[in-house]
Amino acid sequence: MKIKSLALMLSSIFTIQGQAQVLEKLDFERSTEQVAINYGDVTAIEQTNVNPISGSYSLKVSAQSHFEIMRVFEINQTLTNPTQFRVSFDVQLPEIQNSKYQGNTTLYTSLIVEFDDASQMQVYTSEADNISQEPDSIHSFDVATTLPDGKHIKHVTAYWSTHLLDEMPVVFDNIEAQLTDNSEHSNTVIQHFLMDNTTTTTIEQLQRHFSGNIALAHANSNAPSLQINADNDGRYRTKFELSNLFIVHSTPNYVVTTLTLSNPSSETVEVKLAGQAYFTRELAGAANTISQYDRLTLAPNERKTIPLMLDFSDDYYTSNISSMNFEIEAERSIFIDSTRVHTAEVRSDGAFYQVFNDYESGNIDFTTRYPEEVTISLEDNNQLNNAKNLRLTLSPWRQASYSYFFPWSETRFATQIHTQLDVNITEATYGQPVQVCTDVYYKTGKKDSFCEVRTFGKGSYQVNEVYTLDPTQSLRRFLIRVRSFSNSPATVNIDNFSLKYWQPAFN
Repeated sequence: MKIKSLALMLSSIFTIQGQAQVLEKLDFERSTEQVAINYGDVTAIEQTNVNPISGSYSLKVSAQSHFEIMRVFEINQTLTNPTQFRVSFDVQLPEIQNSKYQGNTTLYTSLIVEFDDASQMQVYTSEADNISQEPDSIHSFDVATTLPDGKHIKHVTAYWSTHLLDEMPVVFDNIEAQLTDNSEHSNTVIQHFLMDNTTTTTIEQLQRHFSGNIALAHANSNAPSLQINADNDGRYRTKFELSNLFIVHSTPNYVVTTLTLSNPSSETVEVKLAGQAYFTRELAGAANTISQYDRLTLAPNERKTIPLMLDFSDDYYTSNISSMNFEIEAERSIFIDSTRVHTAEVRSDGAFYQVFNDYESGNIDFTTRYPEEVTISLEDNNQLNNAKNLRLTLSPWRQASYSYFFPWSETRFATQIHTQLDVNITEATYGQPVQVCTDVYYKTGKKDSFCEVRTFGKGSYQVNEVYTLDPTQSLRRFLIRVRSFSNSPATVNIDNFSLKYWQPAFN
């Protein structure tokens, strides 16, 4: 789950992955915006004008320990392409300094997608968001998943849960939900498994991937279906597994399993379907993603197509997928008429890495022209995701930067550049900007500059942006700058620095 600020303001912004559609922006200036309690020992959920995160009001949740709140975002459409749903938010623990306990507070976010047939797909990620004990800090996060196409979606519900070490309030603000149309690139779709009426399948072939008491049958046509029969425990279940998925594209965004299930009986059948994938995120290590249907009903003699999305696009890049699986359990025997498993990505392939640094090796890639006013040091304080991070202590108006010059004899072009950087600001003044800028210089003397500015003072977020460049201009230099853009000093810890760019097809 990535951390990202809604207080980021972009200059010279261009199109990113696709056209974003903002569904709702909740600022809590007039109400609690229909945020509801799902469960837990919440004593109050209300607006607060006491030190709000932004504006005049924020949302305050007062709880004794464990709680979960929720908010429904209406979709009411059938998507024509796989589409990313993203919800971002800011959170603060204003009384964390009074806690008797040491350590981070973890916040979990999950999503439930409800379709018009009342089936529900719940999406989890493997990580929690960490809220540090740094007083007066504001942390910005978001969570994303890919919604399937071809099936009418009613709404997506976001759930936030945490277990507080002490009784204290939790303040939320700037909750924003948006959709981004992410058409699959046809050259990146890889099919890993197919069972349908176009393939010749034997039970021996299916048993390589499906476990349980299964049999081939001809339920709906001459094409074979896979029948799930009762096992030795009397349960109608099977598990499908694939290992070491073959990946030729660089950054798969998701693996989707499309199942067609049918109920041959004259009675309604309740079905449970759950899937999981294990993969490796560059710079962040091992991860997993989970999706499940807890409410899936097959009417008598009904045949239904069900998408199961396992999403990798929430953070960083996926370097490999070690395994994926799904499990089906029904009240009685049902048929699997077809199964298709494929991965896809939504950006073109073939990115060139310029920087790839988690600072564990001790390599320092930032420098400064002001060594008397800027300190750059490796820290072993686990401020972010790894044991080591880079600390930048910046005097007012000063900056540290990463710079790369392309050789003058070398001709390189780029269509896009992607800057990714985890940031934790441990010293700054609320309202005073801290900048992270991506500057691209061309040999003609032209320059493109993209700056993101955070004004929340202390706290954590992530820069994770793709910027569009002029593909006709030969590249001269990349410059990434972290700057205190005010009269106030700033201490900025950075980690997981990645810089990559895409060349045009003609180059």
